[in-house]
Amino acid sequence: VQLIGTRYNKMENIQSSLDVISRKKICSEIGISRDTLKNWVQGRKFPKPLNLPVRQPIWKLSEVKDWLQKGK
Repeated sequence: VQLIGTRYNKMENIQSSLDVISRKKICSEIGISRDTLKNWVQGRKFPKPLNLPVRQPIWKLSEVKDWLQKGK
């Protein structure tokens, strides 16, 4: 369990230093489901995630903040 926690903490540190945010964090912070976020992206109501070969999509934090400030 400690190893998993350590990996998670390292990922959080990497994300914050790269100015990115994960799908899980976005959903948690806004209070929406993964499906809602997916629908918003497909409907072009939300910024697209970065095109990276990762398991969980990530977004530029600045784009998400801009979108939130504009009022969804």
